[in-house]
Amino acid sequence: MLDILGIIFLLCVFIYWFYYRYRSEKFGAPFVPLEPQVVERVMLHSHLTPGKIFYDLGSGDGRIVVAAALHEAKAYGVEISTSRVIYSRLWLYILRLNDRAKIIKKDLFSVNLSDADVVCMYLLQRTNNKLKKKLEKELKKGTRVISVSFSFPGWKPKIVDPFGTKYGPIYVYDR
Repeated sequence: MLDILGIIFLLCVFIYWFYYRYRSEKFGAPFVPLEPQVVERVMLHSHLTPGKIFYDLGSGDGRIVVAAALHEAKAYGVEISTSRVIYSRLWLYILRLNDRAKIIKKDLFSVNLSDADVVCMYLLQRTNNKLKKKLEKELKKGTRVISVSFSFPGWKPKIVDPFGTKYGPIYVYDR
């Protein structure tokens, strides 16, 4: 009996994982956490100073939002997955970063980015292609855009850092 319940449980976890992976990919990208050294590189390229406004689009488990808040930026993560939003908010609470960081449960295409100083993302190429017009329309002059592994065709990167993920480098743009 226990073996059957165990198999049913594992099957439910498997179905849940694939459903949310598909759902996440539908909205921008599947959840793939960044390695700590890549998060460090993103922070290095962000040039964050106290009070700068930082957005992470598709913030996943919130690790980049936490890192930006620890650099004393006003950090916002935008995430569509309820479970990852809850997880991220819990970490912000535990680390006592609620005064500097917030996780917004929204589709990344519906968030106003006009006040951003830095916008970071680790999305798919097709999502970057769709996001490009929004960024061109909303971002103020001088906003730094950091894209991990996938570029923005037609934009000339200021920096291409080869120490990204196995899927590609880190692209840094100044708008």
